Amino acid sequence: MRETAAAYAATSAFGAPTAVAAYAGLAVERRDALTAGLAELVSRLTARRLGYVARTSTGEYERALRVAQVTAALDLMLRDMARGDHLGVSLTRDAALADTVEWILRREERIVPAAHNGHVQRYPVAVPGVPPAATLGMHLADRLGAAYRVVGTTTAAGRTLNTGPGFYAGELFTDLDGAPRPGSLDALLAASHDGPYAVDLRRLGPADTAALRAVDSQRFGAFHTDQDPLTAYDLVVHLPVVTAADPDPDALAHAPADVRAAMG
Repeated sequence: MRETAAAYAATSAFGAPTAVAAYAGLAVERRDALTAGLAELVSRLTARRLGYVARTSTGEYERALRVAQVTAALDLMLRDMARGDHLGVSLTRDAALADTVEWILRREERIVPAAHNGHVQRYPVAVPGVPPAATLGMHLADRLGAAYRVVGTTTAAGRTLNTGPGFYAGELFTDLDGAPRPGSLDALLAASHDGPYAVDLRRLGPADTAALRAVDSQRFGAFHTDQDPLTAYDLVVHLPVVTAADPDPDALAHAPADVRAAMG
């Protein structure tokens, strides 16, 4: 299992294309053996819990089990990616994210997951060419009910994460393509105020509620996707312009070599 996993290991997101290509080049028998081995490892850890806890501690055991479960989920995502099942990748990823948030909440009073709108929203997310998928936010809303609150963000202009091939060469950000589409949440909020502001969607008057019900989409970087903001969010923060962040030199000094190279 270790040898197979090492054959396509990556030290950061910049190594993802090479890692995925290496995984696709593995013999099907090796991929299947790794998947079976990971499933057996999770089952073994679960079945022998009492013995492992006695030898270590409850906290150490539960962390090891969660790591094994996340590793198995990552393996399933790669299997789906290799066969072109992008919906499967999304479903597995966000369910695993929700499991990890719930795992943390068993140890902490509260948690603030900072993630893309498309992960935290309580509404299926659809990207071009892929059917709508359940999100992290939908899972957490199902498990936590009203204890789960969502803060979404919108913008009108600036730069966004580069999702094209240039990202892997260190071109991390790209310009947003023009103004947000009419009828989108971004366009509505951009037309409502010139500066940064936040709006509580739970406390709107009839006119504002009607305006939000008329929204049909939201801009996610390079594309617009279907959106129902009153279902998806509790509060929305609008930033008229977003700009790229500068990397922290101290943090960068401790990053893998491919990250330092990409950051220049």
